[in-house]
Amino acid sequence: PTSKNVSLPAQTRTLRPSITQYPTMPLHLSVFSILFVLVVHQFVPSCSFSPVPTSFHQRKTGSLTSNSLQASTSSESTTSSESENLSIIKHNMFHDYDKPILLMGCSSESNEMKRLAESFLLQYFPHLSSDIEDLIHQPSANDGTEDSQIISLAESKNKGWPNIILLDFSLLSSSEERDSQIVEMAKVLYSANDLLSIYINVNPEFSEMSERSKEIKNKLEENVFLKYSDYELCIKNEGGIPATASSEEKQGDWEHLEWELARLVARARLAPAVPGAHTPSTNTAHLTMGDNTFFLSLSFPEISQVEPYVEEMCLDVDAMEYRTDLLDCRDSRFDLIYGMQQLRKYCKPYVVRVPALPACGQMLEDVMPIVYTVRTQNQAGTYPDDEDGIAKMFEMLDWGLRAGVEVLDVESAWDKVKTDALLTKAEERYSSQILGSHHVVGQEVTTEEAVELFQQCALDGRAHGAKVVLSIESEEKDNMAHQAALLSSSISSRDGKPVIPNISLILGEVGRFSRVINLPFTPVTHESLPFKAAPGQMTASEIMAARILTKILTTRRYVILGHNIAYSVSPQMQGSAFAAARLPHQYGRADVETVEEFVESDFFKDPAFGGCSVTIPHKQAIIPYVDVMSDAASAIGSVNTLIVKEEIVGDSETTVRVVHGDNTDWKGIFNPLERKIGVNIEDENSADYALILGGGGTARAAAYAASKLGLKRIYYNRTPAKAQDLSDSFGGTVVTSLDQLPSKSAEGKSLGDALPKDGTIKVVISTLPAAAEFVLPEWLLSSRSTNPVIFDVNYKPYHTKLLTQAEKAGCQVVRGSEMLWEQGVGQFEAWTQRTAPYAVMKSVVLQNCLPQQEDADAFQ
Repeated sequence: PTSKNVSLPAQTRTLRPSITQYPTMPLHLSVFSILFVLVVHQFVPSCSFSPVPTSFHQRKTGSLTSNSLQASTSSESTTSSESENLSIIKHNMFHDYDKPILLMGCSSESNEMKRLAESFLLQYFPHLSSDIEDLIHQPSANDGTEDSQIISLAESKNKGWPNIILLDFSLLSSSEERDSQIVEMAKVLYSANDLLSIYINVNPEFSEMSERSKEIKNKLEENVFLKYSDYELCIKNEGGIPATASSEEKQGDWEHLEWELARLVARARLAPAVPGAHTPSTNTAHLTMGDNTFFLSLSFPEISQVEPYVEEMCLDVDAMEYRTDLLDCRDSRFDLIYGMQQLRKYCKPYVVRVPALPACGQMLEDVMPIVYTVRTQNQAGTYPDDEDGIAKMFEMLDWGLRAGVEVLDVESAWDKVKTDALLTKAEERYSSQILGSHHVVGQEVTTEEAVELFQQCALDGRAHGAKVVLSIESEEKDNMAHQAALLSSSISSRDGKPVIPNISLILGEVGRFSRVINLPFTPVTHESLPFKAAPGQMTASEIMAARILTKILTTRRYVILGHNIAYSVSPQMQGSAFAAARLPHQYGRADVETVEEFVESDFFKDPAFGGCSVTIPHKQAIIPYVDVMSDAASAIGSVNTLIVKEEIVGDSETTVRVVHGDNTDWKGIFNPLERKIGVNIEDENSADYALILGGGGTARAAAYAASKLGLKRIYYNRTPAKAQDLSDSFGGTVVTSLDQLPSKSAEGKSLGDALPKDGTIKVVISTLPAAAEFVLPEWLLSSRSTNPVIFDVNYKPYHTKLLTQAEKAGCQVVRGSEMLWEQGVGQFEAWTQRTAPYAVMKSVVLQNCLPQQEDADAFQ
């Protein structure tokens, strides 16, 4: 679509959607795909799908009764209460893990385990670089002099993060007694102290491993290394440099192993997904499996055969399906896990559409999500489905968990006891999303039976998504799976069960249309591949073209609403994000002096209006025009995001336009700080504080974010009355000076007065203008061991005086540019109901915020 001016009343400014400045990527359509979508376009009216600019999944289906609840196949309703969500998260052992990491196994002569531990600490905890040797703990090779100290570290109430305990059996003396002592230590650390344990599996066939180490590995792998670990990192010869490879090539391979270790730790510490929950996070299934998301079904017998195609494939899909049943190495745990590591390595340079994974205060922006599948013969796959085959299948699913996969496909038709054991383990020790699945091959079922299959695939409310694939004989029934998905969602909502994304498909060429109308997480092939994984599969480009031509997916128009906003980076950021996700939406600027000019315009009233970003001076003025306020927006008292939805209200069978108001500014503050300091439960005895500077709207978002981080709040502003308003709204203490010594004034108190003796300023959040050139008193930055994280919300200039001071003092810092793209990610996901292309949005912001001389270094 091209840019055009939007009509407004004569006295107002012109709204300028500027999509042409940030063009969408072209859809690669073959002659066949163009013919196909034209046929579909003619076919759609007979299926009762009207081409109106409302959300496709919210249309009346005809088969629902008048009192039925309408529900999307990726419905926005949820039955999970906040208390239920917290219960699921607390049930998981490693969320926000703060104990030592346990690495165990047998290194080769290349000393892989020690090198991995050192590189991990140097990369993710550079401020502790001088203490690296003190953070790595290994038992003595010959005696037990270190054993009690290691056990004490694991049991310590000081938690021990980020210490690393190494149980490298290759370094022990050749004593069976000492071996037995370390085996017992592994058991105690894992079973009694619940340490996060990773098996570093060095393959002796490819590495220079001593004969004794090979014997130990063979002896202990099953009953120690696997039994007392949750995750596994597989290594061939990456630790050494063989004669056949250049040092640069091997250095790249080794760096990927370092990256894989960080990814495993990050996955382990991630908040577990909650079935039916809509709270945006890195692990929310309604985003991972959201609208217009795709996963690519790989069907090569060897994963190395994928490499030539990944660059093109990564542009169009949101995940890769790792079809283990089609791989030649499918019965080898090492080879399957190593193959996934290789697949991620191939994809890393080319990922575009993926979310970022928080990793120890940093972000991994190049992780291609993997859907791990073991498809059995009865379910349109190749893996044996006799008793022994099913037992092996569950073992293979366990291997997927050990590899830290994002989505685990669990067929719903098999042994309930084994399924329950797998799900319990996943819930307690992993963060993988569960996709319950069932394929009906070679026979038709009724719509009622299909609904039952969707309910079955929900796995008693424990699955995060459900996938049902049906067989039909006539094209007249090619929307039956979709109808069943809608009905299943309605039943779940009515019965108080989690409403999860339902993936509804029809097998074969006759089911191509089902792939067009299925919005969440559609399996696809790609134009570049030599063959398809299954008959009837389409490419993501073909499906998106068909959705656009049939108006299943319509162009929505968005703007940033404010005044004097020519500087805003949001049009470039959001426009690039829409293009990366292949969405046809437009984003421009609405520069108006008053909110009334905007809400009275044709642009606001247009059915194509999907929402907007809101900035100064309109964040409070827009509130009277909002139908539904989020909790965050209500508490903060300002709106920075409008989301326009078509919703069914009450018992009506028709949709009405509802304007939702949200505030993602606080998430722009919360997300970076959560990655650096974690989240605590605030209580009276807490000694961790946030110092918030300023008293405007952003300070309110900062106070709200600090409360969600579990930090007590101290406010400082040159106008104490504004600081007092913050205290009245969010709790906390107002200070009139940042002096360390007690205040001599009877009218106020100093920071030294407000801060208890055992109190610590964990975070300083400055919402003061950069022009103020504010700096902190030196006493706050005098101790590197307790220095706070310094957050300056200004994104220009990139180096404010406060941040320059903080970096010189050795503090961790967060810049306003990070807040900008983080809040933008929240807006994109609210508008599109899918994951945001994090790296794309970040790069656009940095290109506009970095000083020019730093641009090249930042993007190398």
